[in-house]
Amino acid sequence: MKSLLHDLQKKQLVWTAAKLDQQQERVATGYQKLDEALNGGFPQSGLVHIASILGCGEMRLVVPALLNMHEDKRLCAFIAPPHLLNAEFLLSEGIDLERVLIIQANSSQEALWSAEQCAKSGACSAVFVWQNTLQQSQAKKLELAALKGQCLNFFFTSGQHQIENLPVSLSLSMKRDKQMVQVKINKQKVGWPLPPFTVKVPFKAKLGSPMRKPMKAQQHNVVALHANQ
Repeated sequence: MKSLLHDLQKKQLVWTAAKLDQQQERVATGYQKLDEALNGGFPQSGLVHIASILGCGEMRLVVPALLNMHEDKRLCAFIAPPHLLNAEFLLSEGIDLERVLIIQANSSQEALWSAEQCAKSGACSAVFVWQNTLQQSQAKKLELAALKGQCLNFFFTSGQHQIENLPVSLSLSMKRDKQMVQVKINKQKVGWPLPPFTVKVPFKAKLGSPMRKPMKAQQHNVVALHANQ
């Protein structure tokens, strides 16, 4: 019985209320306060459900974790993003654009199917998908797919319903709080749900990304050319 329970815990199929030390099985988020609340960070794989208003800082909260996946150079799939992705933002966060896969979907069904296929394929280290709602049956499929492909699947919704009953590895609610983000942990497999707390997220864009450097060099060359003439 103990060996069976141990195997289920290792596969993250059992919720444990006690705060166990699973630091080695977590992915650091890049934010100390959030890591402490999540007992070390995001799970190594599984479905992370985030309910928030669009554009409140959700991408800035989760993207830094991709740099902490060590030598994982698999794809990062963005499925049905509600806005154009900023290439310079991804570069400034250290994400190689050659690893970025963008999938546009004509319907919610196509988006969910694409997310499931990407997650379980083993070709993606992270999958990001945006939809208005997430049903229990859909969440279960995505959770199992992410566990099979050893992938982190971030699912963003704007609704607040069913956030505590979904079969996911982690469920968060977010909202903007001036220059910070307020985070509420609704459900996690290791530890209890927690009341809201704030995380300082750098909303100011980083300048001087790798994309800008060649452009600056070209500008200097043009100025020098005109000076010589």
